[in-house]
Amino acid sequence: MKTTYDMIDKLTEQKIKDAANIVEVMSDFITLKRIGARYTCLCPFHDDHNLGSFSVYPRGNVYKCFSCNAGGDSIKFLMDYEKLSYPDALRYLATKYGIYIDEDYDKEKFKNIKPAKPREMFVNPNDLPKRTWPVEYIGYYKYLAHDNLVSWLREQKWDGCQRARLEEALQDYHVGHQYYDYFGQHHEYTIWWQLDENNVLHNAHLMEYLSDGHRDKYRRYTQTWLHAIMKRANKNPFDENKERASYCLFGQHLLNKWPNAPINIVESEKTAIIMAAAYGNNAAGIWMACAGMQNLTVERLAPLMATGRPIVLWPDRDGIERWSEKAQELDYINMNINTQLVKGCWIEADGPKADCGDVILRIINT
Repeated sequence: MKTTYDMIDKLTEQKIKDAANIVEVMSDFITLKRIGARYTCLCPFHDDHNLGSFSVYPRGNVYKCFSCNAGGDSIKFLMDYEKLSYPDALRYLATKYGIYIDEDYDKEKFKNIKPAKPREMFVNPNDLPKRTWPVEYIGYYKYLAHDNLVSWLREQKWDGCQRARLEEALQDYHVGHQYYDYFGQHHEYTIWWQLDENNVLHNAHLMEYLSDGHRDKYRRYTQTWLHAIMKRANKNPFDENKERASYCLFGQHLLNKWPNAPINIVESEKTAIIMAAAYGNNAAGIWMACAGMQNLTVERLAPLMATGRPIVLWPDRDGIERWSEKAQELDYINMNINTQLVKGCWIEADGPKADCGDVILRIINT
């Protein structure tokens, strides 16, 4: 089917949009500076004097200025920056990415366009193989003596059995610690390793906590991932253009250790440790963390659902409705939601965003 855009067919139009790399297209005109997972420069659409208000996001393939509200994809950039019409922006990108357009147009107009690098053409990140890591990495990062979160957990008013289970949980989940200078800032990270049921190390979630057990939300880069931090340290043993980061649930490696245990899923890794210490008895229920509700997907939970075991979701106080909707989307017959703690035992002092770990610790410390 043809569109109204000078008879460029819809399939070709979509092919062009999929091929266009926002960083590569903008770099033909502007010098971009990389900062972590994004790029920045002075905004080309207003008289910008403050570096940082304009960002380019490779993952979403878009740009955005938070000062003048300019934003969009590669086509929008060419239309606004080069003053091209929509059809000519498509033709520009088609020429750059070697995509044939079945129409007559002035090809001389686009003859000086810099072609894209062949290896970057039409690469779908989801088609790339996933990177796993040597499990020996875990042994290098287990210095817990000065970890803020671990020290805070040990200060709670556990009874004797719970305190013993806490230490067992710290070992079972391989909780780690590492300091790192990240973008000029010193960080002390608690490391949450992601091992699957076959003991394959997929990734690690690194988070910085204050001495009161709360996450440090007042500085940048207090939350990151193993693949990102290793890349910045130039220790990445792989080329990210050939392999992509891999993830699994925190605590998934316990599936084989406790082959008949039901599965409990909470959002944060800290909460999984608290619940494992408070409830204990892994044979009666393994505690796992999804590290964000967005990770409650069929792909991520497939190894768990394949076991046929009961899966219980334990949402935060403010996430009950969203987790319920997620459970319906997953459509796993043996899945339930437990809101006993965040509804039945919750009090106002716990806060509107409390999770089951917050409620449990308040009860323990009262």
